[in-house]
Amino acid sequence: MNRVPARRPALSKRRRKGKHATPPVTARRTKAPAGSDELKVVGQRVPLFDACEKVTGAFKYASDIRLPGMLVGKILRSPHPYARILAMDVTKAQALPGVAAVLTPDDVPEGEWGERSFNYRGRVLNDKPRFAGDEIAAVAAVNEHVAEAALALIEIKWEVLPHVFGVMDAIKPDAPQVAPYGNVRSTVVEAGDLQKGFKKADLVVEHEAAMGNQSHAPLGRNACVVSWEGDQMTLWTGTQTPFPLRDELARILKLPQNRVRVIGMPTGSSNGLWWACNFQFIAAYLARKAGRPVKIELTQEEAMATVKRRETPTVWGKLGVKRDGTFVAMHVKHYFDNGAHGFKAYPFESVSDLWGRHRPAIRFEFYGVNTNTPNAGCMRGVGDLTISFCTEPLIDKAAAALGMDPLEIRLKNHIIAGDPIHSQKNIYKRFNVPFPGERLTSGAMDQCIKRGAAAFGWKDKWRGFGKPTAVNGNKVRAVGMACACHICGGRHLGSPSVIVKVNHDGSVNLLTGVGRMGQGVETTQAQIAAEELGVPLESITGTHADSGVCPWSPSTVGSVNAHQTGMVTRAAARDAKKQILALAGREMKVPPRELDIKDGWIYAKARPKKRIAFAEMTRKVHPEWLTPPYIIGRAAGNLPVGRIAKMFMAHFVEIELDVETGVSKLLKVVAVHDSGRIINPAVCENQVAGGVMIGGGFVLSENLVWDPKTGRVLNPNFADYKILNALDAPLLDISFAEVIDPVGPFGVKGIGEGATCPTPSAIGQAIYNAIGVRLNAPFTPERVLEAIKEQRTGGRAA
Repeated sequence: MNRVPARRPALSKRRRKGKHATPPVTARRTKAPAGSDELKVVGQRVPLFDACEKVTGAFKYASDIRLPGMLVGKILRSPHPYARILAMDVTKAQALPGVAAVLTPDDVPEGEWGERSFNYRGRVLNDKPRFAGDEIAAVAAVNEHVAEAALALIEIKWEVLPHVFGVMDAIKPDAPQVAPYGNVRSTVVEAGDLQKGFKKADLVVEHEAAMGNQSHAPLGRNACVVSWEGDQMTLWTGTQTPFPLRDELARILKLPQNRVRVIGMPTGSSNGLWWACNFQFIAAYLARKAGRPVKIELTQEEAMATVKRRETPTVWGKLGVKRDGTFVAMHVKHYFDNGAHGFKAYPFESVSDLWGRHRPAIRFEFYGVNTNTPNAGCMRGVGDLTISFCTEPLIDKAAAALGMDPLEIRLKNHIIAGDPIHSQKNIYKRFNVPFPGERLTSGAMDQCIKRGAAAFGWKDKWRGFGKPTAVNGNKVRAVGMACACHICGGRHLGSPSVIVKVNHDGSVNLLTGVGRMGQGVETTQAQIAAEELGVPLESITGTHADSGVCPWSPSTVGSVNAHQTGMVTRAAARDAKKQILALAGREMKVPPRELDIKDGWIYAKARPKKRIAFAEMTRKVHPEWLTPPYIIGRAAGNLPVGRIAKMFMAHFVEIELDVETGVSKLLKVVAVHDSGRIINPAVCENQVAGGVMIGGGFVLSENLVWDPKTGRVLNPNFADYKILNALDAPLLDISFAEVIDPVGPFGVKGIGEGATCPTPSAIGQAIYNAIGVRLNAPFTPERVLEAIKEQRTGGRAA
């Protein structure tokens, strides 16, 4: 089981100094929100429960699992972007000494899998592979060398088929059909009369933006280990989706769900990558055929080139504005490359809501397109990061034409609490559920903008659109800003369930089904439970992501945990507390409603000195017929109908661009977030810092490249795929507008996904201000130099 230890030694506070030290992070905490003085655990800067294990190397991942008699699994992948297998001969591979099993498409005729959370439809092994790297066969052998040798012995006769790589090519009527349901799936979010809205406009602006192929670029190699005991299967793997993975494995293996156990191990990093993955299904079939445990550990190249990447988007937008800057109409078309097996027709976007203060007419069209390229799907900031990269320049163009500051026009149009939300309409429609109409529970975009501008010194640095802040030889400095919002879970993800078990000695076990991917969920959920129960944090341990022990929970996606799962964790702790107070009332001769728990003491609210220790009270609970053997708090539930929370953020950036080399350097980022009450400032600051780096890499350096003929990914490694590292990190100033949300636990919303969203657009604005040209992403030195050359020869972009 995936247990988190209860006590950890304090971490050293010494910081690295010197030339190559990571730039410092300034964390500002404004005036604490109302009620903070009454909270003892929530809001505290608590070290992560697993921090010491991670830094000492004691932390265990799926790659560390070893079982007696375990075999090594390897996967054979298609060398063609689109082809059909006419014949496959595995005789030589099966005869190789040390080979225990060979798996072919014929062995998994029932191997069609896919689930709404995964945005994936495909086969475990494909006799008609759709991209170069698609899985076509697998081998289990005594070691890696034998397995690789066996793969090389498999003989295949191919029929190579016409392929299509580009989105705009794939939507043409005569394009090769990649997916059996067709190449395009679409949906629309709309409100109001778009035609009438644009007729009201005094100004109409348009913008189109294209972006690169961002990899999740996992820092840790994922693995899975599968063991069968009769018809009972256990799978260990790093995953964000332990229960949806369990459910889908049970379905295609034709087993009851109680015979499939998924033990979700921590991921080295995920950012949306490690949901259910095909290699986990392959391992399950291999282990069953071999009759021995099988481990498949993906290489870095496999993880980056064959599992999943961010959907490559092209976005077009049009905005209608009144002379005073009021938005009256917005039309957006979002084309995104789903790759070979992606199934998504909608992103979890909130941009269609963000600028709805004055009820503009909106129409957001989404087109998920299948191509013969590597799989694509959700990545951190899904939907809002890419759409904002078009809508934020749209707003800038309108502001420039009207002579308005970029802050002024945004402050005029952002939504506030109580405003209607439209972005969930398409999700309700997809599940054939009537849309109840939703309104925003809380929002402080105005505080994010104003506080960010003050901390950044915007008034002193802003020179106007297309104007740099300073020029020193070939070095140009410029500033930019952008806003974004994002979901905090959602009813469509499902209802989390949580168990809080109080032991006889007063210690507490917290059981949740959430995935562990370094975001600190083990610590923050324990903080919520400890606060509600009134016990010290160190008395709580957690068991998470184990489908054989924990209650069902939805996928850990869409910033669901703090807001949605946290709400249920608090309810489960409240249920346990109610049971304890009922027993304490009998013991203390005080009505339970007149009792409370604080700092590990149960006390009478009217007479605080009349008290009993929490642990002493729980020791009185014996396994006799008079009292239950344990106090067990249970809760399951979903968000309230008709009310939805969003996180809001404004990022301000300063860049330095060398006009001779085209190299851009991110110097400073000021980030202000409205994430409701902050459970743990240290966790949230790290989430923002990581989001800034991912968003910065998206536009400055990251881009998967594939061969234009074969479709093979050419740079699936950290030597050729350039992520930002510590030496690229800007000075970071992070703060929070802690506006209490009425739905979230203790007023909490979310933070992880949205932290990536504003930075790319803010950098894009800064690049435009530095050189006067709007660029598609990524802003590579070659692209920047080409734009500067074009501008100098009279081809200045608008």
